[in-house]
Parts: sequence; structure tokens; C-alpha cells
Amino acid sequence: MKATEVGRELLYPLTDTAIVIAMIFFWLLFGLAQNSGLLGIVLMIILMPAYLRYLLYLLEARANNRSAPAPDMAMFNPADNFWSLAPVVLIAIAVWAGILLVPIISLLGVMLIGVALMVVVPASMAVLAITHSPAESLNPAAILRMVRACGAAYFAVPIVLIAMSCVFAGLYMAGVPLFLIDLATSYQIVLLFTMTGAVLYANKVAVLVDIPDPVEPTTDDLARDLDHERQKVANHAYGFISRGNRQGGFAHIRQWLENEAVVEEAYQWFFHEMLKWESADPALFFAQDYLALLLEWKKDDEALKLIARCLHENARWRPLPENRDDVNELAARHGREDLLTQLRN
Repeated sequence: MKATEVGRELLYPLTDTAIVIAMIFFWLLFGLAQNSGLLGIVLMIILMPAYLRYLLYLLEARANNRSAPAPDMAMFNPADNFWSLAPVVLIAIAVWAGILLVPIISLLGVMLIGVALMVVVPASMAVLAITHSPAESLNPAAILRMVRACGAAYFAVPIVLIAMSCVFAGLYMAGVPLFLIDLATSYQIVLLFTMTGAVLYANKVAVLVDIPDPVEPTTDDLARDLDHERQKVANHAYGFISRGNRQGGFAHIRQWLENEAVVEEAYQWFFHEMLKWESADPALFFAQDYLALLLEWKKDDEALKLIARCLHENARWRPLPENRDDVNELAARHGREDLLTQLRN
């Protein structure tokens, strides 16, 4: 990057109102957390993931030449975008490593490690922003590829970070109020991500760098996860039904079914799962609703199979009263005299 470009990037956060507001917002909240005792620890636990998530979104926006995002409540949701929480682990490791190493290698040694981290962290965060893979962001080979792809411009980022750290240390020794140094440090952290994003955009790194895509779950993995979630729902429903609350158990299953992508397949899964219970009665009651849907969907073959299975489990089983004429007509239309005979007995 040219000197003029570096200068422009140094001032970039101040040119975007959303970034300025976000920076002051988090600075004030972190200041509150630092002076709130035990409550501050809780606040810090909530704030840190949201702050790091915002910074990564900021890097992504800058790398794609988009407007900076404004903080929103979704950033405080720990269950959203787990990949963006990877820096929390890195910070924890760095802090504990520093605490453990100071007695061993002296403060100067820790400072040198800090400088090394300032050289590596921008590339690591860039890899994380591109791949959304925490494992790749710690992969030395991926980090090295990122540095090579950015070229000499990459080193403008750690140079600026190191220079600012030296200036802040001098200001602290000169007696500048700590809250001002904290605010300046907040600006430095924002610069780490905006400048890294600017370097990525200038070199089109998100398109050119050869970093493997994160491993996506296979079809088998997704099916296994879905079965696992359905099993939890079935177990919960069994708890209701085994205590005599059949309607409560079925209501729990129906609530889950409302969010199923393939409802017919889900009904079939729950029906067969219930048949494994010590009593087939819940499955047979559930089958009445399942059959009503199959009739509505004109799934003749599936409906006939379901009727035959239910009658096999219990010859006294019958469809819902409002469906009996349709079932008789269905069986007659397909020549299933055996089913008609059983249903009429």
C-alpha cells in the first residue's frame, strides 16, 4: 500500500458513522464492565463474543467493499454463527500464555511474542473471515498462503499496530488518562480489522487465495442429526403419553412437525418410532391423523399401506369417523376387499 493509502485507511473508521457509534458503544460498555465487580465479569462474558463478532463482520464488509454493519441484537446471540466466536478462544489462550510466561521469559520476551502475534493475527482473522473455519484460521499453511496472497501490502497492518502500541505506551508513561488510552486502543483494534479488510479487497484475496473451503456436513450427517432431534421429540412425547397425557404428547410432536421440511416423511418416522414402544396404542391413534393427511394429499398407496399396518397391529383399529367413507371408497377403488372386510367387521 502507498503512504497515501495507508493514511486514508488510518482515518477510515472516522469517516463512517456506524463504525464510530459502534466503537463508542462497545468502549462505554467495556468501561462499565471493568468497574462493576462481579456483575462486570458477567457483562464482559456477554460483550466479548458480540464485540469480536462485530469486528469480523466489519472485516468481511471492508473486504467486499460494503458499508460497515451496525451492531444489532443478533450479534449477542451465542448460538448464531459459531465460527465468529473463534477469536474468544484465541484471546483466552494468549492471555493465559502471557500470564504463565512472564515469570519464565521476562516481560521483554512476552512483548516480543506480542509483536509476533500482531504480525500473524491479521492473516489469521482474514482466513477466518473468508472460510468461516476456526481450524483453518489456526492452520500455519493457510496463514502463510494468506500473507503471500496479500503481498507486501499485508505488512502495513502489523507495522501500524506495533507503531500505535508504542505510542500508547509512551502516552501512558507520560500520564495521559487511562480512559483516553482505552479509547485509542479501541480505535486500534477496529483498525486491525478494517485495514485487513482493505488489504484483502485491494488484492482481491477472497477470490484468489487458495484456501480450502470448510468441510460441509454430508447428507448422511444431516440425516443423522435430524433423526437425533426427532428422537428427542419422541422421547419427550413418550414422557407425556406414559403419564396418561396423550394429547400433550401429540401436541408436542405436532409442534415439531410444523417446522419439518418434508412433513409426510416426518409423520412416517414418528409412526414407526411409536410402534417400538411397549404399547402400539399411541402409534395407532397417531396413525388416524397421519391417514387423514395422506387422504388429503391423494397418497393412495401410502394410505393403503398405513391402513393395512394398523389393522395388523390391532384388528379393531378404525380411521377417524370423518374419514371412514373416504377410506372405504379408497379400498374399493383399489380392489382391497381384504381391508374392506376388516373395516366392516
